Amino acid sequence: MILFNDISQTVLLILSVGLLISTLEYLKKVQIFSPNGLLSWNVMQLKWTKHDQRSFLKPFFKLFSASGLTVLFSIRCLLIIGLFFFPLQSPIGWALISLLGASLLISSLATYYGSDGSDQMSMLIIITLIVCNLPVLASSKLREIGLWFIALQACLSYAVAGIAKLVSAEWRSGTAIKDVFSTKTYGSKKATGFLKKYPVANRFLCWNVIIMESIFPLCLFLPWEFALIFLIWGFIFHFFTAVIMGLNSFFWAFMATYPAIYFVNHQMSWHLF
Repeated sequence: MILFNDISQTVLLILSVGLLISTLEYLKKVQIFSPNGLLSWNVMQLKWTKHDQRSFLKPFFKLFSASGLTVLFSIRCLLIIGLFFFPLQSPIGWALISLLGASLLISSLATYYGSDGSDQMSMLIIITLIVCNLPVLASSKLREIGLWFIALQACLSYAVAGIAKLVSAEWRSGTAIKDVFSTKTYGSKKATGFLKKYPVANRFLCWNVIIMESIFPLCLFLPWEFALIFLIWGFIFHFFTAVIMGLNSFFWAFMATYPAIYFVNHQMSWHLF
């Protein structure tokens, strides 16, 4: 029998590893938030109106300095470490994840230009776990709904990404991956050289990603032996994306959804097979 608590805890632990890594990365490069830094609050606050700056943002002004964010990121590390010792369903565990969610929301005001889909997925998972494990409302049915929501959101993300690539001429022609690897930010000279030498490999990789992302939701309905193929593909895809492009946050954010997908697949199997 699959236990809701075990699956939810596994989702949280996998996500926590990724959040700890990304938070330590922020601490290492915290000077980008200094007045002369790339993400200086002097620049970041221009996104907001003067009324917003004077009202709800004003209390955070000092916090969004390099020193203030150093404190916030350090506290976040302690919260994440605490989650490895206190179960999500315990009052302390729920308080820790709630504070973690609050820290993510606050820091997002100063880091929105550097955020990506993995940050959105992480925040979505955190909020879902907080709501579905609220001590006064928590029930097995609510936790089940939370796991379904996480699994469906992951499958939706893959399918939307796959369809978006399908309508892209660069992806259909089989040049997109090589073009991405040729960039300075996400590039790799070795990978670019290989794909230039073997254009067939580039086309294969492009269509492999298009097809697998587009049909990824099938993993919810197929027998587990076949659904596992999609999860193995996803693991390999995100692993090499992290190694080659440096997008390690995507690896942990999406791996955290896989226990929920496993849970939903087995629930579907009980009804279909």
